[in-house]
Amino acid sequence: MNLMTTDRLLEKLEELLNSGKKQMFSNMRLVDANSCLAIIQQIRSQLPGELAEAVVVLRDCDKLKEEAMHDADSIIAGAQEQAKRLVAESEILRESERQASELVKGAGVYADSLVEQSYIQVNNLYIEVENAMREMLNAVSSSRESLFVDENRAPDEGENQR
Repeated sequence: MNLMTTDRLLEKLEELLNSGKKQMFSNMRLVDANSCLAIIQQIRSQLPGELAEAVVVLRDCDKLKEEAMHDADSIIAGAQEQAKRLVAESEILRESERQASELVKGAGVYADSLVEQSYIQVNNLYIEVENAMREMLNAVSSSRESLFVDENRAPDEGENQR
């Protein structure tokens, strides 16, 4: 048996039918029925093999499609995980920035408070120094005044004897 493909056998059958002698006043043609039947028999003998090949190809195609779908699902799941991780990192970054901003703001308020407290303490020290200096000035002034005896005052008897 000639191992022609089904497609080639169908072409050969079509050529055989077209080459037949045309009948007058009709679309009918005279063809060799045995040749046509032989080609049809060859086609029938090849169809089960070709159908089996087609089934295998379809199974392979289905298997490839399943593998592609599985790969696509894996890629999508990985991308979703990465997206979740990036969103979480982004939220952590935003929270960290917010906390850092609060810390800087709090540090500024604390620093301003310390500066004000320092001004108050320095002012209180100046006041204490000023008061201490006044007291010393008053003591010096009193001591100086005690050095001079009042002219209107009578000398003590003990002072005269000296």
